[in-house]
Amino acid sequence: MIYHLLPEWEVFSTNRGGALAKDVANIMLFDPHTVVVCESADHTWGFPQDRILAIPGLRTYAKIPAKSYLPRWILWPYLRRVYQSLLSRLEDGDVIWCHNQPGILAALALPARLKNVKLVFHSHNPTGHHSGRVAFESFTPDAAIFVSDSLRNQDLQHVPQLKGANTYVVHNGADEALFYPGSAGVDRNNVSVTILYVGRLFSYKGVHVLMEAMRLLQERNVDAICKAFGSFHASGSKVSAYMRTLLKTKPSNVEFKGYRSAKEIAEEYRAADILCCPSIWQEPFGNVLIEAMACGIPVVATRVGGIPEIAAEGGVELVEPNSAVELANALQKLIEDRRLRTKLAAEGLQSFQRRFTWANINKQYQEIAESLNAQVDVEVGVEVAQ
Repeated sequence: MIYHLLPEWEVFSTNRGGALAKDVANIMLFDPHTVVVCESADHTWGFPQDRILAIPGLRTYAKIPAKSYLPRWILWPYLRRVYQSLLSRLEDGDVIWCHNQPGILAALALPARLKNVKLVFHSHNPTGHHSGRVAFESFTPDAAIFVSDSLRNQDLQHVPQLKGANTYVVHNGADEALFYPGSAGVDRNNVSVTILYVGRLFSYKGVHVLMEAMRLLQERNVDAICKAFGSFHASGSKVSAYMRTLLKTKPSNVEFKGYRSAKEIAEEYRAADILCCPSIWQEPFGNVLIEAMACGIPVVATRVGGIPEIAAEGGVELVEPNSAVELANALQKLIEDRRLRTKLAAEGLQSFQRRFTWANINKQYQEIAESLNAQVDVEVGVEVAQ
């Protein structure tokens, strides 16, 4: 059995869960020998109860301040008690597959190893922070998976202990049942070309750069509007200072639309003309790009992190980060050239269908799982021979 561990704050739900819950659910759809381990769950993903292991104690763990700086002799016994319901059901040959949170995997490593359980670390975000470095001082996972080659290189540079693991790059996928093109031949009939931004409204996502690019387009009398989707709030109900600045300084051709569900965002993709991803940090992957490609619209994005890997087979116009002028130029080229938009959209859809469907992604996961089983067989054979 493979146990997928979500971070302590992640709810396994289509409505309340985040990106990692979505990824794990799509992995589980293709492999019946998988169980999700999470703080809480509902039944919106449609999995039976025996494939969901809820650990309410994670709710308390999530609230502990600066927990990554607690000494091991305090933190690890505590985490083993929290995860006792998982540890008690582990059997020889099982796999603990931990998504981010290397400290949790480190705490469970010893009792898991005693049961000949394999350990997989799945990195969706950079791991070179304090807790990541400390965690991998104590153990080496059997496999380490990264959502992009860029992230793998970054993590191996900052956490050299991971070089001892079998490392793999497996890109994320998008749900074809949710993200798909609009009906063929149907004109969007937008009065102005519509540009979407979808994501967190934080400074490292480069939203302010996109706002300045839209201001430049307005000054050039380019007919386009930008609809930005994302939560206004940094935490709870408090609007972030960054968001307040964006609302105060945005040009009139920008509309902030707030948070939308995945289903609603899919409809927005199909109704739009262009997706813009202006990130200025080393984006580990960029799910919004493949969602837009799956819906048949072209993308303008920055050349950072894992984004060039997504763009490798077309569908994405790349620009340098932190340049409103370059971003405005790329958007203007697409706004004024409908044929180019159509060409890029077709390339992106083909690339998505070849590389980013969950069926294709899960073939790679199955190969990794089979390699872990092969390792178990070899180790058992060695023990028998001795």
